[in-house]
Amino acid sequence: MLTLHHNILIDSKMTMAEPIIGQKKEIRIDVIDRQILNLLIANARDSTRTIVKKLKCIGTEMSERGVGKRIARLEKLEIIHGYTTMVDLKQVNMPILRLITVKFSSPKDFVKRLEEMKQYLSNAPYCDFSARTNGSIDWIELKFFNNHEQAQQEEDLYRAWFGDIMEDYRSYDLDIHKMGWQLFDEDDFKRFIQSICKKEGTDLPKYLKEKI
Repeated sequence: MLTLHHNILIDSKMTMAEPIIGQKKEIRIDVIDRQILNLLIANARDSTRTIVKKLKCIGTEMSERGVGKRIARLEKLEIIHGYTTMVDLKQVNMPILRLITVKFSSPKDFVKRLEEMKQYLSNAPYCDFSARTNGSIDWIELKFFNNHEQAQQEEDLYRAWFGDIMEDYRSYDLDIHKMGWQLFDEDDFKRFIQSICKKEGTDLPKYLKEKI
């Protein structure tokens, strides 16, 4: 039996400390918006009735109409970009998660070749994430495969096709401990760090003490 887990796509450029500027006025995401978004991130198939019940469990009283209006507003503001489905990767025969890091070389046609590499990764069904970085590496990717043989075959071809712009290429097979995320703001961060410091019997970092 295949287990489906529905999720939502959220504007990754939006942060909780950052205002969203509309045409007429500045609009901020409040605590209730974050609570609703986190519930939808966990399971976007939840009905407004279910969300109302879950909100009540964490101390937020709202009507179904109120929840529906907030979700509609978040969609209208394009904070929610869409809805997607997460699956159990082992049950759909995609258990191999490979992390790739690349340090680029600088051939004369680097810009053209980089665009060709980006196009390849955008079209590749096994590439879930790719991004330019800064620091000791220049590029990072996550790819999913059916088996190790398939992953190695793709790696050999990938390095043959784009090795001319790679000074260093490294790959790591990952054993996933956690896959998932939730929205939080600075106060949420401070509360979490405080709770861990208390549990571990350590002092709160000085820069956090100054902010609290």
